Amino acid sequence: MENFDYFNKNQANEILSIRAGERKLGEKLQYINSKETNLSLSELFKALKEIPAKYIIFGVNEFIGVQANLGTSGEKHTWQLFLKNFLNIQHNKFLKGSNMTVLGSFNYQKYEAEALLLNPSNKSDLQRLREIVNEIDKDIVYLNTLIYQAGKKAIIIGGGHNNAYGNIKGLALAMGKNVNVVNFDAHTDFRSMEGRHSGNGFSYAFQEGFVDNYYIFGAHENYLSKYMLKQFKEHRQKIHLNTFEELKVRFEKDFISTVNAISKCIKAKPYGVEIDVDAIENIGSSAMSPSGFSVTEARQFVNLISASSNASYIHVCEGAASRSPLPENMIGKLVTYLVTDFIKAQQFVK
Repeated sequence: MENFDYFNKNQANEILSIRAGERKLGEKLQYINSKETNLSLSELFKALKEIPAKYIIFGVNEFIGVQANLGTSGEKHTWQLFLKNFLNIQHNKFLKGSNMTVLGSFNYQKYEAEALLLNPSNKSDLQRLREIVNEIDKDIVYLNTLIYQAGKKAIIIGGGHNNAYGNIKGLALAMGKNVNVVNFDAHTDFRSMEGRHSGNGFSYAFQEGFVDNYYIFGAHENYLSKYMLKQFKEHRQKIHLNTFEELKVRFEKDFISTVNAISKCIKAKPYGVEIDVDAIENIGSSAMSPSGFSVTEARQFVNLISASSNASYIHVCEGAASRSPLPENMIGKLVTYLVTDFIKAQQFVK
């Protein structure tokens, strides 16, 4: 695939910190050790089918979707921070590395160099940014579709929430039907279809028929526009809103009961789990907030919502370590916890 860098065992060995008497996850992970820089469609699909791992992990290194949404982008991608932590956790009875493959990551240096010269406040520059997001969409759809057609599940790390569109569309195309999705997010990302960016991945996927039911969990009421509220009212049978204030400020809804209710409804068909880290209090992100869920609550959410054989992917996005007051490795630890919670939640599901 163009714009994709495959990850192999030699690269993993450079990251691993081996200790006597321990077995690190990265020592047991599966790798597609491609010597080619661009596998053909059939070669990649064959490799995905043949590898014994159930979970295919890949990264998306881009901030262009956030920039195209007039947002503040980060300076360092989450993927490398995640790998450094993820590969060095323990391989043990709770988590087996042999069930996972680190495939590699999309890199958009050619686009990012151009994007740095574009000013989103300029109409023509903004249009070009959104054209680039369209190009990125094609890659994300392509790889997700292959993963699900091969009978695997996807774990997607990084990028802006614009990539939710490709995740959802790829799953729907592979399944041959529309799918459900739940979004743990301080924002609904259901803005108008004004050109692709990080704020309208779900509205595009919904309007194009790839989404059956969309569940929003934790959106902040201060950021719900009249347009969004009108859309939610018109499509109230398909778009389900649970605000942060209802859950954690006014206590009108119970956190655990609400997650369990969503889980009961969503698991009737294949679904995706979308996690925007800006929903977590004081975590460095493109829209970092002093008010939000705790890390432990985010982990509880992933554990409860992912306990189904129909949970097809998790996407953790919008992390921006450079905007955090915490050491940059904290975002890598956070993403690792969420990823491993997703996998562990499905270990005993039939």
